[in-house]
Amino acid sequence: MTSVFRPSGILDAAAAERLLDAAPADLSCIFDFSDVESVHFAALRRLMNARRAGRKFSIVNACDAVVERFTDSGVGTFIDVIRKPKPLDMSQYEEFGASFMSKSYNSFDGDAMIKVYGANASRELVVQEKATARAVMLFGIPTPLVGTLYEDGEKKALDFERIPGKRSLSRIMAEEPERTEEITRCFARMCRQLHATPCDPAIFRDRVQVHRQSVERCTAFTDQEKAPVLAFIDRIPAVTTCLHGDLQPSNVIRTPEGEDLWIDLGDFGYGHPLLDVAMLYFLTRLIDEGRAQHLFHMGLDELGRVWDIFADEYAEARSAEAKQAFEREVLPFAVLHMIYLGTEMGFVPGMTDQIRSMLGVF
Repeated sequence: MTSVFRPSGILDAAAAERLLDAAPADLSCIFDFSDVESVHFAALRRLMNARRAGRKFSIVNACDAVVERFTDSGVGTFIDVIRKPKPLDMSQYEEFGASFMSKSYNSFDGDAMIKVYGANASRELVVQEKATARAVMLFGIPTPLVGTLYEDGEKKALDFERIPGKRSLSRIMAEEPERTEEITRCFARMCRQLHATPCDPAIFRDRVQVHRQSVERCTAFTDQEKAPVLAFIDRIPAVTTCLHGDLQPSNVIRTPEGEDLWIDLGDFGYGHPLLDVAMLYFLTRLIDEGRAQHLFHMGLDELGRVWDIFADEYAEARSAEAKQAFEREVLPFAVLHMIYLGTEMGFVPGMTDQIRSMLGVF
């Protein structure tokens, strides 16, 4: 969970120093400027210097005057500054899809799609997705453009560039099963390229630390049960390559022109590539038939084939023995990811028992 700090009044040099002193220096956090009226140049300088020194933070809920000061000074080039949410008006949109966390709507003019989050999504999660999506685009990862943050009571939403005629890679596989191998191999090559891309630790989150915090906060397991999990986290090699954070074919869309774009980037960060691969393994090997059909419109046999093709292309695991070795390597990361998902979004029925039965992999 990302820490949130909320200064107020006029942010001068001293107030900026207090804000930076209060925030953890080694973790990403959010500075909520809902109550900040204006920002001094001296404060801008201190925030910019902190960013250049490697501090990771986003500024949210800024009024127009504060956003203007960051933009005009150029400091907004280095630091994400997100305006206060606008009122949510759905009169110009029509629903076209839904997922576990949100519903999606297309604008009547065809230019935008809006993602309306469910009650299980916190404001911090939505703000993090906006800040991360913008940073990923500026970093050069192919992704749709992100726009405005909206809020109406408990409802929160983001609008994004609409890609008319796009389909997710998982949708293509469900609708054209004869293309499963082609699409899976394309996805595996995208993942390999992503995982070979150096990330910027000054901007993005360390996914290993994110998982550590989730395990430490998890109340579904005893300290004794969590001890080997935390010991495993300590052994994960330190890597600073890019991670999507929710790696699955549903999170790549293909445009009618054939361009593939990453979407749903709220968990983007850096770390060991198997932290990413673990999500795909969980979704193709460890869920039940009902969830497989609901999420991917494919059965477990089809998803198992997706995993086998992915392992072949991504890890060059050609033989049965090589695939088994790759799965043994991925499995503890998958269990770790399940704990993260359950802690952050709630454990589905039977999930804690499933995890408990696999704790021996650590």
